[in-house]
Amino acid sequence: MANDAYRSTDFSITVEERVKAYYLAVTADPSHSGFDVHPISLCTLSSISPTTQSATWNFTVPSSLCSRTGICMERRASTIFDNLSSTALFTIGRPGFWDNLGVTRFLAVSYFRPVPEGTEVVLECEVVSAGRRMAQVRGR
Repeated sequence: MANDAYRSTDFSITVEERVKAYYLAVTADPSHSGFDVHPISLCTLSSISPTTQSATWNFTVPSSLCSRTGICMERRASTIFDNLSSTALFTIGRPGFWDNLGVTRFLAVSYFRPVPEGTEVVLECEVVSAGRRMAQVRGR
């Protein structure tokens, strides 16, 4: 089986290259057309920092993520939030410790106001804590 950045991490490359490999594994694999491909493909990594254990992503809300009223659908926003917030775990990964992203066990999302089509969104993600089997990641 070929190296799959979605399931395993190549530690011979930089943290930024690891995140980009994961992103390509989700968005560019012709054999995968899951619900996460389109929303994630709209996002751009703007920074990643092992020092602050954080990753920052940007995207502009397109009409394809919006309801008929032009407001970003909550389930679409939470898909992006879930997938991209976990990329902060690449900043702490090493062989045998967070060498892949795992599975979300709990996701809480608060929506404070509507996000209209065309809005520039910045998603800041950070590792709050990480043990051997569980981690807490925060996104804003």
